Amino acid sequence: MKKKRGLFVILAGVVLLCVLIVCYVALLKVNSSEEKTTEEETAQEEAVAIASDDISTLTFEAGDQTLTFQKGEDSWTLEGQEDFPVDASKVDSVVSCLASVKADRTLTDVEDPGEYGLDVPTNVIEVVKTDGSSEKITVGDKNSSTGNTYICLNDDASTVYTTSTDFGSTFSGGLYNYAESESYPTITSSTISKIVVKKDNNSYTVTNNGKSSTGWYVQEEDNKNQEADSTQVGTLQSTVAGLSFAGYYNYNCTDWAAYGLEKPKMTLTVDYTEEVEAESTDDTESDSEANTNDTEDSSETTTQAVDKELVLYVGNVNETDGNYYVRLGDSSELHGISQASLETLLNGKAFDYWKTSIDSMTISDLDHLDVTYQGTTYTLKRVVTEEKVEKDKSEDTDNDADDDTDADSEDADDEEETKTVTTYYVNDQEADSDNFTAFYRAAAAMVCQSRLEENTTKDDAELTLSYHGTDGSKITISYTPRDSSFYVMEDQDGNCGLVNKMNVKDLIDTFLTLTEGEK
Repeated sequence: MKKKRGLFVILAGVVLLCVLIVCYVALLKVNSSEEKTTEEETAQEEAVAIASDDISTLTFEAGDQTLTFQKGEDSWTLEGQEDFPVDASKVDSVVSCLASVKADRTLTDVEDPGEYGLDVPTNVIEVVKTDGSSEKITVGDKNSSTGNTYICLNDDASTVYTTSTDFGSTFSGGLYNYAESESYPTITSSTISKIVVKKDNNSYTVTNNGKSSTGWYVQEEDNKNQEADSTQVGTLQSTVAGLSFAGYYNYNCTDWAAYGLEKPKMTLTVDYTEEVEAESTDDTESDSEANTNDTEDSSETTTQAVDKELVLYVGNVNETDGNYYVRLGDSSELHGISQASLETLLNGKAFDYWKTSIDSMTISDLDHLDVTYQGTTYTLKRVVTEEKVEKDKSEDTDNDADDDTDADSEDADDEEETKTVTTYYVNDQEADSDNFTAFYRAAAAMVCQSRLEENTTKDDAELTLSYHGTDGSKITISYTPRDSSFYVMEDQDGNCGLVNKMNVKDLIDTFLTLTEGEK
C-alpha cells in the first residue's frame, strides 16, 4: 500500500513537471510573438518614406497615359513636353503623400499577388532619388471591408502591405489635372450690365439701361427693344455668373475647327465691372505723408470699378465627358464647360426674357380709357377739379392778440380755401369711385404666365383696353380666349403672352360690376 502511494506521488510530480514545461514553452512563444509583432509594426510604419527634396524624377499612370515629371530647382517639367505648363503645386501635392505611407498590415509569403489586384495594378509609381537610387510602388485593389489599398514595393510581390493612403484619388485624372491653367473670370450677377448671345438663330441682347420700368431691355437681332422681365433677367445673370471650366484639354490648341470653334455654336459676350485696387497718385501720396497721424485711413486700400468684357466661344460636345468645348477670348487654351451650365443660353430666345407684366398707364397720366367688351365700347374717364369750400371758422382767439396781428395776416385770413375733387365717369355718367379704381388696379395687375412668339388665335378679342394718355400716347391690350386654361394677350406692337383664364374672368367681372346699368 505504501509502495502504491509512493508511485502515485512520483507520477503526480512527473505530470506537474510536464505541465510546467509546457507553460514555459508557451510563454516563450507568446513573448517571441509579441516581440515579432512589435518589430513588424515598427517596420510597417516605415513601409514607404520618401522626402520630397530627395526626388528628382516621378513617374506614374494618369488616365491612359504614363507621365514622367522631372524636378528642377523651383519647378517641374514633363518629360518629352518640356514646354507643357506644369502646375508645380499639383505635382508637389501628389509627391507629399509619399513622405509617409504607413502599412496597417503586412502579408508575408504571398503566393498569388493576383488575389490583391497586383497582377494588373491600378497604378505603378516610380521614384528616382537625387542619389540615383529608386523606389517602386505597385498599387492593387482596395479591401472592400476596410477601404485600405494593397501595395507591394520594388517588385517584391511576396510581401503585400495594406495602407490607408488613397493612391487612387491622389494619383488621379489625366495629364491636364497637372497643368497650370488660365482662370475663368470671376463675375457676380450684380456687376453685369449687358449680355449678348449670338447664335445662328435666336440671337438676343439683354441690356441694363435704367430707362424701362424694369431697368432692362431685351432685343432680337434687327428688332426693336422690348422691356425685359427683371426676374427672368436675374436668372440669366445668375446663369452667366455661374459659368466655370469643367475640363482642360489643350494648352496650345491650333486646330479650332476640330472642336467646332472655328464657327462656334454660340458666342457669349458679357459686359461687367470688376473692383480693382486704385493706383496711388502723387497727390494722394503727398496727402498721406502730410496726414501722418491718421494711420488708420492711410492703411486702407481703395478700389475702383473697372469696365471688363468677357467673350466665350462655344463649340461641339466632347463625347467622352459630355462637356462643350469652349475658348475664352483669343486664348490658346481649350477648355470645357458642362452642358447643364450652357443649355439655358443655347436654347434661349429673346421672348423668354420679355417682361411678364402687361402694359398699362398710370392713372394720373390717363386722359381716358376705352374698354371694348363683346363688341360694345365703354369710355372711362377720371376728372380732377378744384372746388371752393367755406373756410372753417374756429373759435375766436384772444382779442388782445388779434389787435397785434399785422395786415398781411389779415389778408391771408381772407383767402378762400379749395379742395381737390376726383370724379369717375363711364360713358359720361358718374360711376362709383371704388368700383372704378378696383377695375383699374385689376387691369394694371395682370401678368402673363409665359410669352408667345406669335398669336395663333384668330378669333376676335373678347376684351380690349385702349389707354389714351394726356400726352397723346396710346397703349392697347386685347384678351382673346385660347383654350380651357388660357387667354392670349396681345399689345399694340404684336407682343403676345398667355394669361390665366380665371384672372381674365375676374377682370371682366370687375368691369361688369363697374358698368352695371350702363348701356
